[in-house]
Amino acid sequence: MPVRLRRKALLAYILSLSSCCFILWFFMFISYDQSLSPLGRIDLTAEDRINFPHEFEYKHSFKSSESRAHEKSTVTTRGVGLIPSNALLSSMQWSEVSELYHKYLSANQIVCQNVERLGRVTDGGWDMCNDSQYSPKGQCIVYSFGIADDFSFDNAVVEKFGCEVHSFDPSIDMQTKKRGDKKFFYKLGIADSDRTLASGWSMSRFESIRASLKHMKRTINILKLDIEEWEWEVLPDLLASDHLKSVDQLLIELHQCQGCSKYDPLQTDKEPPRDHYVHMLGILSQLYQQNFRIFHHHDNSACRYLSKFTMTELSACVEIGLVRIPAQ
Repeated sequence: MPVRLRRKALLAYILSLSSCCFILWFFMFISYDQSLSPLGRIDLTAEDRINFPHEFEYKHSFKSSESRAHEKSTVTTRGVGLIPSNALLSSMQWSEVSELYHKYLSANQIVCQNVERLGRVTDGGWDMCNDSQYSPKGQCIVYSFGIADDFSFDNAVVEKFGCEVHSFDPSIDMQTKKRGDKKFFYKLGIADSDRTLASGWSMSRFESIRASLKHMKRTINILKLDIEEWEWEVLPDLLASDHLKSVDQLLIELHQCQGCSKYDPLQTDKEPPRDHYVHMLGILSQLYQQNFRIFHHHDNSACRYLSKFTMTELSACVEIGLVRIPAQ
């Protein structure tokens, strides 16, 4: 009997000790997990909204009825890390704004049921949302900036939707001309001012281009910007001038660093300065505030690099498609 009692006592002691160890490990794990970053569990962005501290959270006005208001496309906040104010962004570490930028671009903000690729399957083609409320109709107009001798997207838009397509590129060996029925080309680039560069390229503001084509009162059904790092100059001008309120879809390739628009295997460090991350995130936040939602994102494999912050492979060039939802 004494031996049996000693065995039972020993077993009870071992079980009690194991339970205490488990409880201690559990609380240590939770404490460590919550101390990783002021952004909280940013690694869960693909599944749930980033858990910003209260003061970091950018407020929005989504209502549950909004999803029902769309015939096919549905707005979702799952996977959306809302961007804090510029003042708060400026207080964040370089590694934190880098992580936030890539996480933000890796999550769709609206479900497009019919994402359709127009043009080449490889570089040169673009994915657009062909859901009924965003699909170009009637006397539609498309502006395509950045051609690089590949008109496959522009031609596909004309063939599928019958839109009038205006293509722009100051860098290619082609003069301004009408290429065919509803196909127009201009040896002209887009910038935040009307000017001529030292290279001889003619550049114009979006407003100047719309005015010259007598499109000031027309909807631009699709605006494509593949302008090799010029987007960070052009987008602030578009946002400030309210011209994006006339755009239904925005297709754009974002280049995060100087030189990222050109393939260079020797450029291994593609991390831009911290202040540039803050600038880019501020622009993305303004697009969100002007009711543009990401429906598609694609990393350009030619811009891959190893992040010095997370030691994971990222892309410095990301193509995104956005649609403009009804104002709340």
